[in-house]
Amino acid sequence: MDTLILAGLLCVLFLIVRRSSRRAILAAWWVVTLACGVLLKLHITSSLGLGLTW
Repeated sequence: MDTLILAGLLCVLFLIVRRSSRRAILAAWWVVTLACGVLLKLHITSSLGLGLTW
């Protein structure tokens, strides 16, 4: 999960450094944000499903 988040953030950083359009940067940022949310939701629910608690 951490690797996917880091890869997404590096892609956004690459778009910023390459001076891409604002629309491309925002789209990539939202894709990374949504992916993080989905991965976090799956991670939390799978851990709780195994009987683990906070």
